[in-house]
Amino acid sequence: MAKDILGEAGLHFDELNKLRVLDPEVTQQTIELKEECKDFVDKIGQFQKIVGGLIELVDQLAKEAENEKMKILITSGPLNLLNLYQSLFL
Repeated sequence: MAKDILGEAGLHFDELNKLRVLDPEVTQQTIELKEECKDFVDKIGQFQKIVGGLIELVDQLAKEAENEKMKILITSGPLNLLNLYQSLFL
């Protein structure tokens, strides 16, 4: 009876018979949500590291490809230079 009156007032007893403002079920859901959020943030951090590494790799490959194009342009003869330029950029 006393627990019902306290429950109507928004007060609850936990498993240790301590008086709490939140319903024990809501408290448990809050704890679970906090843990899920922490896991999500950890996974987002891992994803950012993976994507960062991939971006660095793609940038490096793009630079290497640009260097190879420049080597070809420099080593080509004047007639081939015009043809190569047209095939690459036009």
